[in-house]
Amino acid sequence: MSRAVVAGLLSVAACFGGTETSPVGEIPPPPPPPSISVSMGPEDATIAVGASLQYQAVSTSTVAGWEWSLSNTARASITPGGLVVALQPGAVRVQACATNAPSVCGVADLTIEAAPPGGAPAVAVLPATTHIAVGQSVEFTALAVNFAEPFWAWSSMDELTATISPTGILTGRRPGLAVVAACAPAAPRYCGTASVQVQ
Repeated sequence: MSRAVVAGLLSVAACFGGTETSPVGEIPPPPPPPSISVSMGPEDATIAVGASLQYQAVSTSTVAGWEWSLSNTARASITPGGLVVALQPGAVRVQACATNAPSVCGVADLTIEAAPPGGAPAVAVLPATTHIAVGQSVEFTALAVNFAEPFWAWSSMDELTATISPTGILTGRRPGLAVVAACAPAAPRYCGTASVQVQ
């Protein structure tokens, strides 16, 4: 016969397959696994026909990769890496689902505007791509093209990898890739993106 004591309160004896429990009761079931959430962005962005915007999805659990899709493939296209190209005016919902867990998904809404004859509104974020070390900082700038320069709303799509200040100064926090977005704070929320690799 073997005997084990669990937490000093509950003993379980096994003899020919039998078990016994102490007066304190049975072992409670394990707690449910934590829910998995997905954050994705840029959120509620606006771009013009012909423009592109890089999206990023981040999960609270490890995923093998992302499967990207659009609610309307006539209005936009999307690459396997999450780069959306606007084709026709209208509303589009961008979705990313984990390749190893198809029910784990994130969504973001995108508005596509027709390009006016005078030139399509756009946001240029510089540097477009960069590499920094953990703890190092880099300053991003944004330029409004064909619309009045706003006070930019800066965001990092992966704040565990890199954080960004209200003035566009980004700091690497851990190795990985983060997409940075500069958006107009009010509608139409024109956005531009850049990427940073933290090493």
